Amino acid sequence: MNKVDRMKAVFENREPDRVPVGFWFHYPKELSLEERAQAHVDLCRKVGTDIVKVMDDNFGAFFTQGIKIDKPSDWRHIQLPGKDCSHYRNMTQLIQRILEKAGGEVMVFPTMWSPFKIASFTYLCSGSTDQQFMEHCKEDPESVLEGVKALAETLQEWTRDYLELGSSGIYYSGQFSEPQRFDEEVWSRLVKPSDLAVLGVTKEFTDKYNIVHICGEVEFGFQSSPRRYEGYPGDLFNWDVHRTDLPLEEGRAVFQKPILGGLDNHGVLIEGSLEEIREESKRIIGSMGKKGFMLGADCTVPATIDWARLKAAVEAAADI
Repeated sequence: MNKVDRMKAVFENREPDRVPVGFWFHYPKELSLEERAQAHVDLCRKVGTDIVKVMDDNFGAFFTQGIKIDKPSDWRHIQLPGKDCSHYRNMTQLIQRILEKAGGEVMVFPTMWSPFKIASFTYLCSGSTDQQFMEHCKEDPESVLEGVKALAETLQEWTRDYLELGSSGIYYSGQFSEPQRFDEEVWSRLVKPSDLAVLGVTKEFTDKYNIVHICGEVEFGFQSSPRRYEGYPGDLFNWDVHRTDLPLEEGRAVFQKPILGGLDNHGVLIEGSLEEIREESKRIIGSMGKKGFMLGADCTVPATIDWARLKAAVEAAADI
């Protein structure tokens, strides 16, 4: 099997020739667009990973540039640049260059932030705080929802464009399910609808896929609530199995979909020897089996990581 066929087997819950592997990290800001595109392809080719995840290292800074939220009701009046902003142009150009360089040898998945995370970036980029955003959610959730809806509509347009460029799907960063933020009832009312709106775009296509990453922030100990995402329109699910109460095997039963992950990006991948990484990779694959499983990390790995560590996991997967 080639890399595309291998991933299609996973998405279709079939057994591939070997378990595919994927890792990604954030790139230095000083890289040019051409250098950034080449770095993505180099990681895939030199390490032997099976997909390219296009990193969005703008972190929403350009999308909401110039927007300042002083009180919750300000969300009802935000005006977004839509496609007429540097963020959109940078991402579409990066995706195009990666697709050209990859030459169809691998599936390409651009990062798509959740609308709620973009809303949080709005505060951070205007000199405010995530804590202030949380206070506004409590004070006037209906106003916040108006703004988040506007963000979601723009992100739906961007998702559609990314897919029409030739991307294989999106890598959706599901955010704000940390148990310290909202209880499940409030989360379902505030966060979930905009998630589903963006993820639903991929389902307009017959040959595109959603990889759903359930992300916990560092200030909350990287915790999240992955069980809340049961029933989401994802085709491959990933979460931090080492800092939540949902092991890989149970996650497969919860989501009823293929699973990505298993390796601790704060543990064995960083602290273990190459042999320990190989052994842990083999243990995980032995537990999960080859069908409907992709080996990877709980989240992004450090940009400074020695690629030999990542290659050790790829080699282990190829040995089974």
